[in-house]
Parts: sequence; structure tokens; C-alpha cells
Amino acid sequence: MNNKNLLFLGTTGIYHTLIAAHLYVNKAFPADFTNLKYWGDLSKENWGYPLFLDQDEHSNKIYSLGVGLNLQMSANSIQQLVRILGCSEQDLIVKPIFIKRERLLYFFHRISRFKLLKFFTLPIIIYLLRFETTYINQQVAKIIN
Repeated sequence: MNNKNLLFLGTTGIYHTLIAAHLYVNKAFPADFTNLKYWGDLSKENWGYPLFLDQDEHSNKIYSLGVGLNLQMSANSIQQLVRILGCSEQDLIVKPIFIKRERLLYFFHRISRFKLLKFFTLPIIIYLLRFETTYINQQVAKIIN
């Protein structure tokens, strides 16, 4: 059996995509978002490449990547690149994770790059994402089924 790579895409790669990846691998919501690997780690996200998070029970590799506000266009571009390179679409499965407060999250994410503001923005981001958990869970459930 070939192992696959699953890439969760989001406006950021260090918040809601991490929650989705955790749900996908562990099948349960994390008790505390801030304990997730790479949570709020701007330095890792600034690298600009997918963050390896974990493997699922089938040894498929799970990644997270933030692509900004053009989420669907980025997902389509990556999927097209997979085809151009002659890879199977099963080699890299791209799953965008949308949230209803996408632009608001992205705004707080951007201003949290200022160290002084990061202290204030992280609690706001956590607060916003608590309202998105059901929606994130529904998207992950579609991937699993």
C-alpha cells in the first residue's frame, strides 16, 4: 500500500489547520489548542513550506500550510502542480480548511507578527476559533469518510 501525504491548507498554517490535523489523526478535539505542535509559531510558518505534523494510523504523512486569503486558488494551484509533475492525486491530497471568520483570523495573525501585540492577539485567536470548532469538525469528518 502506498503511503499518501495529506496537506491541510488554511489562511494560516499554525491555527485552524492544526486543529483539523489533530482531529484527523486523533479523532478528538484537543483540550488546549496551545499544546498543539507549531501552535502560533510564526517563525516556523515564515519558513514558507508545509509543516510536518504527524502520521495517521496508515502511516500517511500529515502536513499544514498557510497560504493567505486566496485559499481555494492555492489549493487548485497545488493540485494542478501535482498533475503537471506526473504524480498521482493520491500522492498528495490537498484539503483546504475554511472557517467563517477567515479574514478576522488572518488580520489578527498578521498583527501578531509584532511581538508586543502577539501577547494580546493569541487569546483573541483562540476565542475566535472556539466558535469554529463545529465547522472544522464537519470538514474533517468529510475527509475521514
